[in-house]
Amino acid sequence: MLELGPDNIRLGSTARDKDEAITLVGRAMVESGFISPAYIDAMRGREQLASTFLGNGIAIPHGLPEAREQVLRTGIVVVQFPAGVPWGDSGLAHLAVGIAARSDEHIQVLANLTGVLGDAATAARLAVTTDREEIAAHLNGKRAAVATPETVAVRGASITVVAPSPHGLHARPATELVETAKRFTSNIAVRRGDKSANAKSLISLLGLGASGGTELTVLAEGPDAGAALSAIAAAFARGLGEGQPEAPAAEAAPAPVRPALAYGGRMLAGVSASPGIATAPVWHFQRERLVVHPTAPDPLVQRDRLDKALASATAELHNLYEEFWKKAGAAKAAIFKAHLELLEDPELVAEAHRRIERGASAGWAWRETYEERATLLGGIKDALLAARAGDLRDVGRRVLRLLADEIQGSETSAPDHPVIILAEDLSPSDTAKLDPRTVLGLCTAGGGATSHTAIIARSLDLPAVVAAGPAVIDLTDGQECIIDGDNGVIIAEPTPADRALAAERQRQSLLRREEERRACYLPAVTTDGVRVEVAANISSPKEAAAAVNGGAEGVGLMRTEFLFLQRDTPPSEEEQLEVYEAILRAMNGLPVILRTLDIGGDKEVPYLSMPAEENPFLGVRGLRLCLQRPDLFRTQLRAIFRASRLGAVRLMFPMVTTPSELTQAKAIAEEVRRDVGAKPVEVGIMIEVPAAVVMADQFAREVDFFSIGTNDLTQYVLAMDRLHPVLAPQADGLHPAVLRMVRQTVEAAKRNGIWVGACGGIAGDPAGAMMLAGLGVAELSVGIPSIAAIKARMRGLSMARLEEMARRALDCQSAAEVRALAVAG
Repeated sequence: MLELGPDNIRLGSTARDKDEAITLVGRAMVESGFISPAYIDAMRGREQLASTFLGNGIAIPHGLPEAREQVLRTGIVVVQFPAGVPWGDSGLAHLAVGIAARSDEHIQVLANLTGVLGDAATAARLAVTTDREEIAAHLNGKRAAVATPETVAVRGASITVVAPSPHGLHARPATELVETAKRFTSNIAVRRGDKSANAKSLISLLGLGASGGTELTVLAEGPDAGAALSAIAAAFARGLGEGQPEAPAAEAAPAPVRPALAYGGRMLAGVSASPGIATAPVWHFQRERLVVHPTAPDPLVQRDRLDKALASATAELHNLYEEFWKKAGAAKAAIFKAHLELLEDPELVAEAHRRIERGASAGWAWRETYEERATLLGGIKDALLAARAGDLRDVGRRVLRLLADEIQGSETSAPDHPVIILAEDLSPSDTAKLDPRTVLGLCTAGGGATSHTAIIARSLDLPAVVAAGPAVIDLTDGQECIIDGDNGVIIAEPTPADRALAAERQRQSLLRREEERRACYLPAVTTDGVRVEVAANISSPKEAAAAVNGGAEGVGLMRTEFLFLQRDTPPSEEEQLEVYEAILRAMNGLPVILRTLDIGGDKEVPYLSMPAEENPFLGVRGLRLCLQRPDLFRTQLRAIFRASRLGAVRLMFPMVTTPSELTQAKAIAEEVRRDVGAKPVEVGIMIEVPAAVVMADQFAREVDFFSIGTNDLTQYVLAMDRLHPVLAPQADGLHPAVLRMVRQTVEAAKRNGIWVGACGGIAGDPAGAMMLAGLGVAELSVGIPSIAAIKARMRGLSMARLEEMARRALDCQSAAEVRALAVAG
């Protein structure tokens, strides 16, 4: 019989809502090897159909029937929420029992749960207990419940039915049976052997523990008993919501398990940010090296330095807690409360003081103390305690930075051998500096699929997993791991079979990519004859040549701001002209969209003398800056129009929000064009803010094309900063709200006879490319490594199918649902 082990019980968790709670439960199931990460979406989908809250503070989140192939092995985890999690309108859940079922072994655990459900005192105790064994004992049926499930004796007419296969009378079919029984006034009972249950009580039915194929007797007594039995017989015949039972095939083969997820080692689940798979030692990326001297002559001075640093770090953490509490709620801010507790640990501080008394400097004493304790925590088998090691190192480094005698550089040098980079998070510049010859993959504790880190990882063709949580930081430098960017997991302790599997998947991936590369110059024409242009995002002449070699049909976005950054003076007209002409020569007549300067208060540009802005993404940036600095704008426009004689230049303005801005920009551009003596070029704007979408009809009458910047549009539509440490994983451009904005933009463009492209991160995401094309986006501008794969994906599908998927996506409730549609398609 299936046993719930203490290792699969997580105590003392917190979550803001049931979606966050389900994610925590799902990750625990992934780490236990029960499910693939994709099953978490099926758990959310199940919750949208009907609540999995049973009562007395217990919920049983599990997936949809069609997702059973994503169950790697049958198992159960329990996540405890002492403070409770609002489970929709059902009540507060204190225990979430996550169920992964490939057979009916879990039915007995559900039956045991009914004992807890029937005993409010036991449920209340388990909600706050710190004893995993107590929870395990109750759910394994080793402790008798105080109360017994409700039963009912019925003597009337009866029928014989069979519990639905393969999973029996678990929560979903039992709910279907209850809803059917409640339509009638008669008393209705279900018997299995000597056990009897009230057909109108979910708890009572679960207490039967009826596995798939079990024969059951249904009895009814009352004025409508006959009608009740007929309805119940029909419900069983339909499978009680589980689908029509299938006759067993003579040689029925087991449902295939996706080999990519059949890992035997410990899996850490995150979010897929860039596809691919790699095996290599891990290495922690550090932005700076904090140097401390081992000794110092005056212990009193050193002790005072440490105490002041601790006080300053405490104040910082208090401020962080308050800020996060306002932005994301108490549950997310709780991490900073935990950090405060670590700082206030008297033993930690006392040990650092003792080291100072023995002659150590404040910095040295503090670092030795917190590292020693973090190493001890990291070695504990209990996953929850081991995870605190990352918290302690985070806190320790916060204090150490205030004590450092020297801060060297902004980063440490990567090893000269292949590694998988681990980091809390990476800035765009951090990621862009990585050498793909030695960096085989990226895994970050934070971030999201649309962060700059993810976008640059895709452009470098590096497998990447983000939002994997603090557990990845506790992995040891040099420890061999497998990173699976396709499925958003990192395998921390791969088995020999895992390594062989990864090697085979790499081989298959190389073969597939080679096939795509050989066909990269073929147009992306769908099976029913519709062409989708696939262009490249570039930032330099060197990338222009690579784009042509990669099969690009043009440049959909040339980011000109690289010319303006990391310098003390703006680039001259001649300097810009040289770069633009080099790009146009490399493209050899293919169209090139040159975006005018797109920087703002979030960038360090000394010669702009821009004041610091509290929220630079809502400040002076993009076209707003160009209109405020006509000297820079006119110089750039002169260079662009002078270069246009060499190729098919298209001019694009970023961050346009009002028609008056566009009118001013077009007037300046036309004046410069006439002054230079250049021929007219196509002019377009980026659609990046909701205001531009709402006014798209007016804008479309004034320009030749739109280009949707899905990254910025996503964060403005969802009000989620894509770099936010808490919200970044949710800032997904495939959210239905964003897709509806895309549809509205495309419809406005069609009404006015102009075309629409997209140059954001999801254009290079296979699922995103499918949805955008289905919504009518005519050009996808993607990272160079993605060109061949996106073209191949478009050639393998019909536009009719893409349009149907897009229509269904618009009716979804989350990005996860949309991605599930794309996978199914």
